[in-house]
This record gives sequence, structure tokens and C-alpha cells, in this order.
Amino acid sequence: MIMRNTGRRKKKKQFYTILLVSVIVMWAACVFLFCITYVVLGDYNGLGPKKSLKPNTLKQKNYFYDHNFLEYKDKNHTSEKGIDVSVFQGDIDWKKVRSTGVKFVMIRIGYSGSDTGKIFRDTNYIKNLEGAKKAGIKVGVYFFSQAITTEEAVKEAKFVIRNIRRKGIEYPVAYDMEPSEGSRINKLSTKERTEITDAFCSIIKSHGYETMVYGNLHWLTTKLDMEYLTAYGTWLAHYTDKTAYPNSFEMWQYSEKGRVAGIKKKVDLNIRFLKNN
Repeated sequence: MIMRNTGRRKKKKQFYTILLVSVIVMWAACVFLFCITYVVLGDYNGLGPKKSLKPNTLKQKNYFYDHNFLEYKDKNHTSEKGIDVSVFQGDIDWKKVRSTGVKFVMIRIGYSGSDTGKIFRDTNYIKNLEGAKKAGIKVGVYFFSQAITTEEAVKEAKFVIRNIRRKGIEYPVAYDMEPSEGSRINKLSTKERTEITDAFCSIIKSHGYETMVYGNLHWLTTKLDMEYLTAYGTWLAHYTDKTAYPNSFEMWQYSEKGRVAGIKKKVDLNIRFLKNN
């Protein structure tokens, strides 16, 4: 009888040991999943040294139109046709978009409010992301910012990272800061705007994503000190077929009045320049 009780106690002890180990493993797995999903590391350490800007070497004679899309080709470059979209384009038939030759799309992932800077996700972000990828279109994202401090810009960057992890983003992450009447960013200095832009982009880049600074000709040449931002690409917004932007740029938003099959409303048209290997 004593030996039987001893055996039962051993089995009971083994059962509770296994149960405890299982609980610990499950808890650790939950913590790990939470961390890789929601925790984004990174702090902003300030502007680095200035570096000279590379000149624009793209030649006007090498641009041409193909079915209303601007393209480019020389011995060193080719190009890809693209668009950028947000909730304002409504529901999109991505198969029809792909049939027009569109190779990439920059999707608005979110924005911060012009009054308080509160961060919101674009309500069509997931729908657009999934639809574009299913149709075989390469996806990048952009964030529309109204940050007035580097701390706010870091929060925006971490929001973006949380929402693009494991989403198969193939194109850059772009930072779009634009002024508007009564906007909270209107009184920022050039140095402050540059620091805020660098804060966002540095966090994104530290997580392994290609990063771009978006802006029109006036913004890039007078409102930012681009010599501090040479670590990132440039997404130029200039609605013309002959841009006067003097510095190098990797992507060009050349029209805001595009008409593309599958999209009922007007859409921005873009060209991405690719270097030949």
C-alpha cells in the first residue's frame, strides 16, 4: 500500500511539472508574439552630418509616354509605372488596374490630424494592400504627417512599422508632410521640419525598409534642408512632364489627374526610376 501511494505521488508530481512547463512555454510564446507584433524599438539621435546632394542626371530626351503613362529609358536606367491611392479613391478593381500596365502602388497607410496630431489608419489601407498584392502589383506605403516634434514623428514611424510587418511590402515607405491652412505644422522652422522628417525616416530605415521623403519642388528646395536627408530617397511631386528639380530623385509623381481603369476617381500617376545592373 505504501509503495502504491509513492508511485501515485511521483506521477502526480510529474504531471504538475509538465503542466507548469507547458504554461511557461505558452506564456513565453504569447509574449514573443506580442512583442513582434506591437513592440517597435528605436529612438531618434538627432541629425547627422550634412552631405552634398547628387545632381539630377536624367535627360529629358529619354522620357516617353506609353498609354498615358510617362516612362524613361537610357543605358543606365529603366522605369516602372505606378500610382498612389488612399481612401479618397474609393473601391478599386485591382485586376483592371494591373491590366493597364501599372507595376506598383504607393498606398496611404495612415495620417496624423492637423489639429492634435492624433494618428489614424487609412480606412482602406488593408483592402487596398490585399487587393493590389493579389493582382500582382508591388506595394509601398506613405504616411501623411502633421507632426510638430521629433517625438511625434517617432510615434508615427512606429505606427507604420506595426502596420507593415509581415505584409510583404516591396516598395519604399515614404514620409509626406504637407502644410495646409491652419495646420499645426505651419510655424515650424526649416531645421525643425528637417529633424522631424529625419526622425521618422531613420526609424523606418533602422527596421530594414527603403525610405523616401515626399515633397513638391517648393517643399524640397526651400522647406527642408535635404543635405541632412541624403540617406533617404526622394519622391518628387511636380505636375509637369519637364521637371526643373536639380537634385537626384528616385520616384516622380507627375500628375494628379490620372485616369486608370478600375479606379472611378482621378488618381496620381508616378514613375519609378530603376538602375540597370
